[in-house]
Amino acid sequence: MVKTFENGAVVNAGLPPLPRLLLAYAPAVAREWQRLCWLLDQRLAAIAQRGGDPTIAAIRLAWWDAVLVERDAAKGGGEPLVEQWRTIAPADVETLAERLIDGWRALIAPEAMSDDDLTVYAGARGGGLFGLLAAGTTASGQGEAIDAAGRAWALWDLAAHARDEALARRALLLAREAAGASVPRGRELKPLRLARAAVGPDIAAARVPEGGFSARHYGRLLLAALRG
Repeated sequence: MVKTFENGAVVNAGLPPLPRLLLAYAPAVAREWQRLCWLLDQRLAAIAQRGGDPTIAAIRLAWWDAVLVERDAAKGGGEPLVEQWRTIAPADVETLAERLIDGWRALIAPEAMSDDDLTVYAGARGGGLFGLLAAGTTASGQGEAIDAAGRAWALWDLAAHARDEALARRALLLAREAAGASVPRGRELKPLRLARAAVGPDIAAARVPEGGFSARHYGRLLLAALRG
């Protein structure tokens, strides 16, 4: 459950281990914004993973579209994540937020996912999330590299949580197509570089990360952090 400190900063004790670690490497000036991006991704994930009627999930995702993309001021009042977003979001992030929402929308269809569906999901969720994390930084002109890194990470993350092993393996094979992308340098983008470094060996080996982020990934992240 999202809550607020007395100063209004949004926190969430339920963030997965990887985002929590990555936030520790974000510069103070970017940390609250990047925290919000990860929280939003988790809120959307909860909708997509809840199961049940896909129409209900679509309605819930449409609410986030209205609030963050269409900027409907009549909605979202009193929701800490939304209020913080409206306060600190960099300019012109609506398209990136829309991509992230569309990425999760791709997972709620009742039909089995084809490789084309996986590609759409990766570009929308991964590209949208990494684009949001990099928003407001000095990484102008590096959008394609950030996008590609996000696609690879999103496919790894899907593989880590998919119940269908065949789907997980297909996701990792598709992730290889973006595996060569490297995140640009810069302190604000260090969390993105570390995210890619932690999952890169799994993608290269097409190894399904059962159970998601583990001690093995933690070790890779620490090593990459020491290297800069």
